[in-house]
Amino acid sequence: MKELLRSVFYLFLIALVTMSTGCGNGKKKELNRLLVELAAADQTIDASDWKKLTDFLDAQKVNFKDLYDDGTLDVKAVEDYVNDFFAHRRPAQTVRFIGVGGQELSFHVFIERSGSMTPYDSPAGDGSFHAAIMALRNNLPGNSKVENIGEQGYTDFRKIFDQILNRTGKDQISILVTDMIYSVKDMNGVNPQKVFNEAQGMINAVFKDEVKKKAMLVIKMDGSYNGPYYAYDNSVRQFDGRRPYYIIIVGDNDSMSRLTMDKELLSFSRFTELKGYDNMYLFAASEIYQPYYSLLLSNPAIRGRFQPERGQEDQIKDINGVETDRNSGDIRLALAVDLGHMLIDKGYLTDPANYRVESDDEVTIREIRPINDKDVTPAEKKYLNKATHIFILEMKQMRNDQEVSVQLLNRLPAWVEASSADDDIHGLQPGTTFGLKYLLQGIYNSYQKNTDGTPCYFELKMKFND
Repeated sequence: MKELLRSVFYLFLIALVTMSTGCGNGKKKELNRLLVELAAADQTIDASDWKKLTDFLDAQKVNFKDLYDDGTLDVKAVEDYVNDFFAHRRPAQTVRFIGVGGQELSFHVFIERSGSMTPYDSPAGDGSFHAAIMALRNNLPGNSKVENIGEQGYTDFRKIFDQILNRTGKDQISILVTDMIYSVKDMNGVNPQKVFNEAQGMINAVFKDEVKKKAMLVIKMDGSYNGPYYAYDNSVRQFDGRRPYYIIIVGDNDSMSRLTMDKELLSFSRFTELKGYDNMYLFAASEIYQPYYSLLLSNPAIRGRFQPERGQEDQIKDINGVETDRNSGDIRLALAVDLGHMLIDKGYLTDPANYRVESDDEVTIREIRPINDKDVTPAEKKYLNKATHIFILEMKQMRNDQEVSVQLLNRLPAWVEASSADDDIHGLQPGTTFGLKYLLQGIYNSYQKNTDGTPCYFELKMKFND
């Protein structure tokens, strides 16, 4: 009888352990499914994703005790778990975290106070300057502070850029409103080329190691200007018309990415909707974006034959058995890419000339076009995912297995040169700013120094095997 009771007791213990282990494994599988749902496509855990993840873990705390420290969620432990999970998927993925841990961004707005800024908000103007600045401020989420910066009689950009670049910390965004005209205390009789050289020297002194981890967005705006204009030789004349001014936004790479990734920040980041918006350019030293992308299998643009490498479920990056088309004698592939949520002008994003393709055999981007209804077939829907555009890649031949890299280069756009004037004494050219290209070229050079070769915004990597 005792042996029977002992056997029953052991069986009961085994059943309890089995039930406990099964329950734990079940919850772990649920967690892993959630991770795939949140980050497999864009390879990003943003603030919204983080809340869903932590809500799940808090509800199942008893099953994930190793992710807690004295009842408090261990952020580092969760990040390690997520990284390990995606590292062991096939294909392996690298996930980045943006705005996790519940830390809100703080915003600091600086308005340049030089005398040349006042006429933008003249009662005789159309109010576009005031409307844009108010819209910007009204859309600021979280904590924000507004103050004037600089001097009344001249523009000390060394001090201004040091403030917004070097003193902007983690989880902070600095915003500068300025006309971007470099000037010093006494410019009477000064050669303009000397002014430009001094401007670039000033930039080199300020823009150093910080550019490795900071991004800077320059937004060109158009506003009415009614009042005195101060030329580089300190001469003053009345100007009534339209002139550019600039909104400059600075933050570390993760914070700048959050502006378009976090739903709570989207209304603020819609800069193209500001009254008077003209263009924009994003300075960044590293691959600030990691967009979703996948090769498609049955798009009408495809030529040739291939098949996806095994183990790729909802995203195809590697293909095997690549052969040229029997009729055309070439290969065309359709690559779906998410070009949304980027602080990059749409015209720049969709120009094939701004991309560099690296491969053994020549691969060219024939076309970049928006996804249309004909592209969204039931078979291709899972591969399209969040993509917004299709890249048509073309090859004349493929002689061997090779890795293919598509990079969006970060180069000064043409509008910078077109918006710059070397002389503002003999009349103002519409849409131009005195010496703008020298300032922005100096900033670009500083970023380029901290990059291996030409900076790029993102890189898409694939493998083509014959």
